[in-house]
Amino acid sequence: MRALLPALATLTLAAQAPKSPAFDEAFFAGDRRAILEGCADRARAIKPKDARYLAECGRAYLAALDKPKAEAAFKEAETREAKDGQVLRLVAQAWLKHGYKTEALDGYEKILVRDPKNKEALTLAAVDLAEVGLVAEADRYMGALAALEKDDWERFLRFGRAFLVAGQRKKAATWFARAVALKPEEEKVFLEISRAFAETQSVM
Repeated sequence: MRALLPALATLTLAAQAPKSPAFDEAFFAGDRRAILEGCADRARAIKPKDARYLAECGRAYLAALDKPKAEAAFKEAETREAKDGQVLRLVAQAWLKHGYKTEALDGYEKILVRDPKNKEALTLAAVDLAEVGLVAEADRYMGALAALEKDDWERFLRFGRAFLVAGQRKKAATWFARAVALKPEEEKVFLEISRAFAETQSVM
């Protein structure tokens, strides 16, 4: 009888586990929250140890208004890759996009503390913050990147564009001018700036 107990417990847990959705046309035409959670759950099941996937799944749970589940996914992501600036940025961005400013800023701060030389993470953090109008915060990350790469005109163009998105013309001008000063004969600089203005004219 004792030997049967573990098997019975396993069967009970299996019976209680939520049934996986069909992921058919009807599913994707249905409830948005169910789609968010269903897809995130499936991604985690396929690749349960990938920290970046976990962070992305956490964002999906947050969008589905399941904050406890999101927090659990974020915590697991950070546990697996505590010093990966890209993972930390994904978690911070998720909080930012869903209106959790305090949690977002705490998350971005971890990049500076744990992975301060991750240029892409610093760049993305700066762009995230600039695009939502958090100018002082964005300036801090842009400054951190510029201290590492004084001649990175392509990233400077990204900063200028991000400030344009937020309607910060003067801030954008600083970074565009800096990029041009570094590459005055590079046509891509001027094309990127013109493209940025063309694509953001509705917020000017």
